[in-house]
Amino acid sequence: MGRVREILKHQDAILCTACRYCTEGCPKRIAIPDLFSCYNARKQYGDWNSEFYYNQVYTKGRGRALDCIRCGSCERECPQHLKIRDLLAEAAVVFEKKQAG
Repeated sequence: MGRVREILKHQDAILCTACRYCTEGCPKRIAIPDLFSCYNARKQYGDWNSEFYYNQVYTKGRGRALDCIRCGSCERECPQHLKIRDLLAEAAVVFEKKQAG
C-alpha cells in the first residue's frame, strides 16, 4: 500500500478514498469523490472520457466544482484530511475552463 501511495503521490493524484463522508453536509450537493475521480483520470491518463463523466454524469442535477462556496463542512468530515476546497478549485480549472478562466 505504501508503494502504491507513493506512486500516486508522484502522479498529482488526489488521494481520496471515496468514503463519501464529505458529501452529506455539502450545501451545493457536490459529488466530491466522483469529481476527484474524474480529475485523477484526466491528470494521470489524459482520459478524454473524464470530461463526459464530469459534465454528463457526476454533475447532472448536482453541484459542480465551481459551485463550491468554501464552507468547509466537507473538510471537517474528511478522514484523509484533504484540502477539499482547494482541490475542488483545481478541478474547476481543469473541467470548467470557460467558467473559471
